[in-house]
Amino acid sequence: MNFEQMKIFVAAAQYGSFTIAAEKLGLTQSAVSISVKKLEERHGVTLFDRSGRRLAVTEAGQVLLSEAERILRDVELTIRRLESRRTPEDRYPIVACSPNAYDFWMPALVSRIGGAKDMPRIELLRGADDEVKAWVMRGTADVGVTEIAPSHPQFRHLGVFDDRLVLAGAASVAAAAGSPSWSTLPELGPILWEESDLTPLILEALGANGIDARRIAYKSLRLASTAAVAAALEAGRCAGFVAERAVRHALATGALARLGRIEIPLRYWMFSLREREIEAFASLVAKAAQGSGGS
Repeated sequence: MNFEQMKIFVAAAQYGSFTIAAEKLGLTQSAVSISVKKLEERHGVTLFDRSGRRLAVTEAGQVLLSEAERILRDVELTIRRLESRRTPEDRYPIVACSPNAYDFWMPALVSRIGGAKDMPRIELLRGADDEVKAWVMRGTADVGVTEIAPSHPQFRHLGVFDDRLVLAGAASVAAAAGSPSWSTLPELGPILWEESDLTPLILEALGANGIDARRIAYKSLRLASTAAVAAALEAGRCAGFVAERAVRHALATGALARLGRIEIPLRYWMFSLREREIEAFASLVAKAAQGSGGS
């Protein structure tokens, strides 16, 4: 399997069509079809179910797709890393961020410190906690920013800013809930939160307060981002835990309201390999966070 075959397969899987994949890749439809067919014949598997109007990825195809997407992304990031080292004058740091750090913190903070003397260009990447740590470990990214402090001995980390997970809901939910406490939280019914790297923090807080997460979790709806959870909460059916920074506009406008004073501290960490000096950059980010309402 070569790199070009992998790209063609991923495009066909993503678009569900050899024709559309060919258009996006600048190839003919037959070239895409032949490439996939050769891949299937080489490895003795069927990658697509071609019986419907739209291509459907088979079980074998799903195995390849998950790995191929990761490999292609790693190659893309490696190219970006390589290009960031064209000349000493053009060199710039690549900062990998967890989803919430990327979506709600780092772009604004980098913008605030952009005028600082001698501040170089900064490129931000977005990935899951494990991806961020892997990129920093491999050198694809210079620095990582996540909510979970890295424990690997090759990393050094510094706390840079704080947020908190708060219990929130639509105004109707807040009015009905009154002012709940940890002890009365199970009485609210199903509670929603993002199923992500933040889940262990939430489960730990629930356990510390004697709450069985299985009793209160929203079982029929599992969401993978704070933005998705906030959108569900605004629909007015349930309460949920959300990062305060992510919903500050919704809280300010009344689209969401806090329920009681239930909250879970959320610390963001900047880290790198031990040989890299990040104190100066971390200090700039921390000061920018203080100036933008963070701590």
